[in-house]
Amino acid sequence: MPERDIPHGHGLSHKKGISDGLLDENSFAHGLPNGHQQSYQRGRTEGEALRAAIAQRVRPDPDAP
Repeated sequence: MPERDIPHGHGLSHKKGISDGLLDENSFAHGLPNGHQQSYQRGRTEGEALRAAIAQRVRPDPDAP
């Protein structure tokens, strides 16, 4: 994963986004501090990418060589 530029104090919102992306949930989408929505969304996108990468390793494409 590329290095991220997370604003100071936004780490928890980013991690909550990763968690929601991995689990395909929206548990943490509400109640974020003001201005943290973008950090959460970047984390969610990263979590979704991780979920897809993990799924590919667990159940690879049967048509792949």
